Amino acid sequence: MVPKPTKECTKCGVRVHECPVQAINPENPKKVDEKVCISCMRCISVCPHANRRVNPVMLSAVGLALKKVCSERKQNELFI
Repeated sequence: MVPKPTKECTKCGVRVHECPVQAINPENPKKVDEKVCISCMRCISVCPHANRRVNPVMLSAVGLALKKVCSERKQNELFI
């Protein structure tokens, strides 16, 4: 689930410096290395123009999966 820039992206470069894994190309901030991106969504939260989005269908699917997995309290486990 990699955030994509919208057509309105101004290529301001703010997200380039905020990406924790440098997945955004400094020369062309609209390009994202999908193999490096960890889907942290930092680029979405720091974009001053709100011009980055995630596929809403994928986001909904992930939300449903998380809701199912997180609906019941789990027992603590200790790994040694």
